[in-house]
Order: sequence, then structure tokens, then C-alpha cells
Amino acid sequence: MATLPIEPTNKSFLSNNKFDFVIDRLPNIQFFIQTINLPTISLGIATTPTPFVTVQTPGTIITFEEITVSYIIDEDMKSWFEIYDWLHALAGTEGFPKSTLKNSPGSYENFTSSATLIIKTNSNNANVKLKFFDLFPTNLTGFQLSATESHDFITSTVTFNYTKYEADYI
Repeated sequence: MATLPIEPTNKSFLSNNKFDFVIDRLPNIQFFIQTINLPTISLGIATTPTPFVTVQTPGTIITFEEITVSYIIDEDMKSWFEIYDWLHALAGTEGFPKSTLKNSPGSYENFTSSATLIIKTNSNNANVKLKFFDLFPTNLTGFQLSATESHDFITSTVTFNYTKYEADYI
């Protein structure tokens, strides 16, 4: 029995610090992003019971996991307030009328955003682009200030939901 030669054409490993994440609606956060997860994508399963065994087949619904982004908060807190204000506007809380977010009934253009994750090669060249559609924040973590701790930078984490993402080589 002969074995097939299997040798990759690119023997470089993917680095975890070669990326850019741009959220169209949040210009002040891009420079400060520390971590982002590439969300899980999963396909549902359709089951058909039979007298002997339940048959499983590929389903027709794809589910996308949330995006979680950790970032350093800038001194003026612009990156944090952008998300804070967006969450309040989505909820329609006092001073942030939700009606100003929608263009028309059924239109989500003004309360969602597109975003792009660019994954780079080890030479820092753009390699893969993931485009996220209808992105909106669902959670913004608080942070702790302390007069006794070291001078570490303050970080926060924001969680986003979205409709879908598409992946392509650049």
C-alpha cells in the first residue's frame, strides 16, 4: 500500500497577535483591541426517528457564536463610552431615544454595524478577511480602579451579536 505525499505548501504557523478588527461604528476602539475570539460556527442536525435507530442528517440552520473583544480603555474613555452610549440607544433608555436609531420599521441600519477581522501572515500581510454583518453590542463589562494596585492598564470586554459572518482569502 502506497502512501500519498502530504506536505503543506505553507509551513508557517498562524500567529495569535497578527490581526486587525475594525468596527465601522466604533472608530475609537480599533487601536486598543487586545483580544478577539474567532466565533464558532455550527450546523444544526435534523433527526428522523425510525423503529431501529434515530437517523441524523445535516440540518439547514447555521448558528454563529458571539464575538468577545477585550480592549484597553483610553484615558478619555472614548472607546468605553462609544459602546456604553450604543447600548443605551439600543435599549431606548432615558436620554437615548431608540427611535433615532431606526430609519424605518424593519430597518436595522442605524443600530447595527458591520465589522471586519483581518488575519495577517507572519510578515504582517493581510491574508484572511472575515466580514461580520448586523453587529451590535449585548454586554459591556465594568472595570476596577484601585489606588493600591500596580500601574496596569484598565481593560474592558464587550460582547457582540451579529447576523452572520463570511470568510475569504485576500
